[in-house]
Amino acid sequence: MTKLHEVKAEIANKIKSSKAIAVDVDGTLTEETGEISLQAISALREMKKKFRLKIVLASGNSYPVLMGLARYIGSVDLVIAENGGVVGYGSKFKVNGNRDIGLRARELVKRRLNHILAESWQNQFRFVDFAFKLRKGHSWSEAVKLVSNLIEKEIPEATSTFSGVAIHVKDRSVNKGLGLKVASEMIGISTKEFIAIGDSDVDVEMMIEAGISIAVANASPKALKVADLVTTKPYADGFMEFYKLISRILEAKSD
Repeated sequence: MTKLHEVKAEIANKIKSSKAIAVDVDGTLTEETGEISLQAISALREMKKKFRLKIVLASGNSYPVLMGLARYIGSVDLVIAENGGVVGYGSKFKVNGNRDIGLRARELVKRRLNHILAESWQNQFRFVDFAFKLRKGHSWSEAVKLVSNLIEKEIPEATSTFSGVAIHVKDRSVNKGLGLKVASEMIGISTKEFIAIGDSDVDVEMMIEAGISIAVANASPKALKVADLVTTKPYADGFMEFYKLISRILEAKSD
């Protein structure tokens, strides 16, 4: 793990040869308030226009929600929704994993932990990955542990993850790393030609699969551990720090 201002020649060279950016949304393109940063949107557009990088949004959000965001941001080539469960753009998308496993896990959590977790309104629009929000009077650490133990015991072919904003349950074969592999096939490049940037446990597999991984300063311990570079600032400010770095490197490349 290296701070962004300590970039070595090896990583700078990888950045120069990169062809795409895979970026998480919540906690990475957003402010601490959860609002998306207008500066970050402008930076994505600039990376597409000026440096001709492919832009992929990778999120735990449902496909319709993420596609709506991509449509209005513009410059987005693909989306990886449901933490790798759905990959595509518009009416052309691929669903990964076993939906029945996710549905069983969803029903189990609803039946056994309804007093702690409330089902996300997005679940009615989801294919594979189902999300739950915390009820008042409880802690995330308590909920994460209870869901993890329940799923591991009752449905071992499923898994649960905490994104920082919700607990997700799904087929354990599905993650953003798988989503990145599918996205790379759709775009026609290697996963190692991606730069991945994120902030939470659900971003870890994507960060490992990519050629270069960046964690913003507010990232989870697991995300920080696998990151090649870590920003000094959190949330969207960290993303803007990353944008300024790669802009310097890519502009130098064209000189």
